[in-house]
Amino acid sequence: MFSCAWKWKLAGLLSAAAFTATAAAADFDGMVNVGQHQLQVAQAGEGPYTVVFEAGFASDQSVWRKVVPDIAKKAAVLVYSRAGYGKSPARAQPLGMEQSAAELAEVLSQRKVDGPLILVGHSYGAFLIRYFAATHPQRVAGLVFVDPADEGLEGVLKGIDPVRLQQDRRLLASSIPPKWQGELQTIQKLLDAGTLPAMPALPDVPTVLLTSVQARAGSDFFQETPGVVKIKRERHAAFLSQFSSGAHVFTPNSGHGIQMQEPELVVAAIGQVLTLVTQNAAREARAKAKQTLMGELEQSAALLEQHQQDAAARRVAAALGNSTLSEADINALGFDLLLKAKRPPLATLVLAYNSQTYAQSDNAADSHGEALLAGGLAEAARRQFARALALGQANGARAQAMAGYRQHLSQAEQALKQP
Repeated sequence: MFSCAWKWKLAGLLSAAAFTATAAAADFDGMVNVGQHQLQVAQAGEGPYTVVFEAGFASDQSVWRKVVPDIAKKAAVLVYSRAGYGKSPARAQPLGMEQSAAELAEVLSQRKVDGPLILVGHSYGAFLIRYFAATHPQRVAGLVFVDPADEGLEGVLKGIDPVRLQQDRRLLASSIPPKWQGELQTIQKLLDAGTLPAMPALPDVPTVLLTSVQARAGSDFFQETPGVVKIKRERHAAFLSQFSSGAHVFTPNSGHGIQMQEPELVVAAIGQVLTLVTQNAAREARAKAKQTLMGELEQSAALLEQHQQDAAARRVAAALGNSTLSEADINALGFDLLLKAKRPPLATLVLAYNSQTYAQSDNAADSHGEALLAGGLAEAARRQFARALALGQANGARAQAMAGYRQHLSQAEQALKQP
C-alpha cells in the first residue's frame, strides 16, 4: 500500500533544517560520502544496538524528529536522508531498492556502525528495510514497520474498483513536486507489478507493526474508506504472521504519518523491540556460556576417569569462576549432574566449588554434603551437614531448612554405622 501520504505530507513534511534541534546534540551531523555522492546523516545516543530510521517517499530524516530524542536516550540512533531529500543531492535517475540498500550499507560502514541493527521503516521505507534485512540478515536484530507500504494491495483494489484506484493515483501524482516524480514512477512500477525485487526471506526477529486504521466514510480518497482500511489491516496482519515474536498495533487516531501524529506509539514500538532483542541476546549468551561450561566439565570428567582428582577440581573451579553463574545457578547445575545425569563425582566437584566460594552459605554446604553422601563419602558428608547446621543457625535459616539439614546429618551418621 502506498496510502494517502500526500495529504499528511503536504501539511507536515519538514525541511532538513527542522531537524537541527535533535541533531544539535548528535554525535554526528553532516554529510557522508557514498561513492561519488553524499548523503545527509545524523547520529545520537549510544548502546549495543543502533536504531536506523528509513523515511517514506517524499520525506527526509526530519520526519522522525518527534521520535529520535526519546530513542537516543536508550540506544544509538542513525537517521539519514536518501538522495534528493533534505541536504542529500538528487541523482540523475531515481534509485531502486537495491541501490538504496547498498547506499545504506555504505553509510553504516563509513560511520563505523558495526553492531546489530533495529530497522524502522515508514511507508515506502518499509520496502527498503525489508530489502536490507533480507540481504543482510546477520546484521538485523529487530524490525519496526510504521504503516508500511504493501506491494500487493493495489492489485486487490484494482479488482474491487479500478476507477477509484486510478483516481487515487492521479490525486497523488498531482500533489507531488516535479523533483520527486521520477521516484514516484519507480515506486508505482513496484505496485503495478505487485511484487518487490527478488530477495531472500526476512530474518525471524522481534518485530512490531503499526497500522493506521483511521477511515473516513465518503472520502474522495479510496484508500481512506472503511472497506479498504479493513483490507489493509488484514494484509498487515498476514505480513506480520511470518515473525514468531512481535506485536501488531492499531491506531484510529493517526493517518499515514503515525510518527508525526502519535510519535509515542513509535517510541513504544521501538522500546518493545529493544526489550525483546536484549532478552534474546541474554538468552543466547547464557546458552553459549552453558555450552562452553559443559565442555569444560566434560574435560574435568575425563580427568576424573584418569584418577587426576586435583587437576579435575582445578578445571571445574576455573570453568565456574569464568562463568557468570550465581550460587543458585551452580547449585542447580550440581543437582542436575547428581540426579539427572547420575554423575556424583563430577557433581561433587561442582558443589564443592560452590561451598568453598560461598563459604557462608548453609544451603551450599548442605548441597555439597548430599553429593558426597551419594558418592559414598559418608564422613565427608557428615562434616558438611554439620557445617550447614552451624551456618544455618548463624544465618537464621528457616525451620524447614534446618529440619532438612538435621535429616541429612542423621542419614550420614546412619551410613557411617553400616558395615
